Amino acid sequence: MKYLTQDEIKRLLVPIDSIGDKLLIQLGLVMGCRVSEVVTIRLKNVSADRIKLWDEKKNLFREAVIDSETKALLDEYLRTEWKSEPHVAHQLFYFSTKTANRILKRWCKVAGIPKDKAHYHVLRHSYVIHSLEAGVPINHVCEQTGDSATTIVTEYGKPSIDARKQMLEAKGLYWK
Repeated sequence: MKYLTQDEIKRLLVPIDSIGDKLLIQLGLVMGCRVSEVVTIRLKNVSADRIKLWDEKKNLFREAVIDSETKALLDEYLRTEWKSEPHVAHQLFYFSTKTANRILKRWCKVAGIPKDKAHYHVLRHSYVIHSLEAGVPINHVCEQTGDSATTIVTEYGKPSIDARKQMLEAKGLYWK
């Protein structure tokens, strides 16, 4: 499973000089969403702390929460870069999934991130892996991504050696 390390995420976000590009990438990292979900966000589905995402796989909406930093970036984007285009029904972004992936690839190249990690779905993987390693309850991860617990466990549930060592050290030996 390919995902970005914490160091790669920092290297990726720091040089981005476009608010729109940074928002596109940060939404993937914070919400664990698919590229198809982020490029179809409508402004009417954005609130102070959450965004309604259209899940094509399940043919329904789900709500993903965002943090205050991402909300501030979103507000700045809407004030400075977003332009209303009537034919697109007030979407947050006016481009395709292919363009979103191109934007991510460009910034991954700048950050020195390998090409095989320069795909939007890697942001989703990164969200899940880092959430699980940080001890976020699996039901919270499921709500955010729209995945089932079974999918989270089977697809993402293999913790790294470092994460397992940290958990063992934090918990201590149970039989002592």
